[in-house]
Amino acid sequence: MSLCAAWAAILVLGATSPGIAQSAPDEAIVAEEQVLGAADEEGRTRELLPFTRTHSASGIVAGSLAESTAAAGVPPAAMLAALPAFDGATGQRTAEDGDGFFVRWEQTYSIEGHPIGVGRVLWMELRRATGDTVAIHRFRPRDGAEQFFLVGGEAAMAPAIALPLDEVIVSSRFGRRPDPLARFSAFGPPTGAAMGGPLPNPRAARQAAAAARQGSHLFSGFAPRVLMHEGVDLAVPRGTPVYAASDGVVSGARPNGGYGNWIRVDHADGIATAYGHLSRFAPRIKPGVRVARGELLGFSGNTGRSTGPHLHFEVIADGQPVDPLLHAAFAQLAGADLERFTRQVSAAERERASEAALAD
Repeated sequence: MSLCAAWAAILVLGATSPGIAQSAPDEAIVAEEQVLGAADEEGRTRELLPFTRTHSASGIVAGSLAESTAAAGVPPAAMLAALPAFDGATGQRTAEDGDGFFVRWEQTYSIEGHPIGVGRVLWMELRRATGDTVAIHRFRPRDGAEQFFLVGGEAAMAPAIALPLDEVIVSSRFGRRPDPLARFSAFGPPTGAAMGGPLPNPRAARQAAAAARQGSHLFSGFAPRVLMHEGVDLAVPRGTPVYAASDGVVSGARPNGGYGNWIRVDHADGIATAYGHLSRFAPRIKPGVRVARGELLGFSGNTGRSTGPHLHFEVIADGQPVDPLLHAAFAQLAGADLERFTRQVSAAERERASEAALAD
């Protein structure tokens, strides 16, 4: 076939089969967009970008609180987490007809304005006809899971597993980490200053520094050993009271190797908690003793394999260690968390006052 005949055949095919003729350019466009991006890619991305909007509703209870908030426009799904927390805050006292309520929640939307997922109640308040008011606010402590708190910082619901200290400062989290004592195996035991004991004399300090320099040279080619940290370390001074995280039975209270003075408490549903490096136990704590949440177990210390005073706290579920910060909750906010929560509550109340003033 001549070259002219071949071109004629292609033109005929193109005339009779538009799909075949168009497939090559279409494929080229797709390939180009995969490399360079589409001309309207920004617009396509914007269509997928969600945004969050805050809503408020108020009203008077008529029937149940769930029915009343739904009638006021609060999505029932958004109330699923808030209602049990509110029941805990009120001691299961039922809202009565005539009580006033206020709910603020947030909802995520697509760019077209369609709701995405379940809304989240941020603040819920009940003003009883008798004059008292109960309010819960959603808040995430710096080192803990998000939950609802009363305005004074108390947890709305008594946590199944609470953190065992009044104030919590996490110095080491759950998971794999370099062995904090690995360097001491090369340099010898830590000095008295590192362990919280008396300072060495100047000559001993110079000798220790020289040994450290030599050790760092000899062992500089070794990577630090990595271990699984099966709990969290909570930084506290020696002698800080340590409390039971939940109701249970003491199953261990003894020196336990690297844990030092150690206590284990078995709780319901296959959950246990453990407390390590204690300086001493509370007087009545021994295996077989039943304890209540918040009961004194002992005092923090620096016993066992430890670089300084702290509490090692573990949560064990069905025999396996789990992250305590995901499974234990704050029973009472304190310190910086309480200050931050108080500011959040004040800001929310100011915002509602401003909205009410604009509506008048």
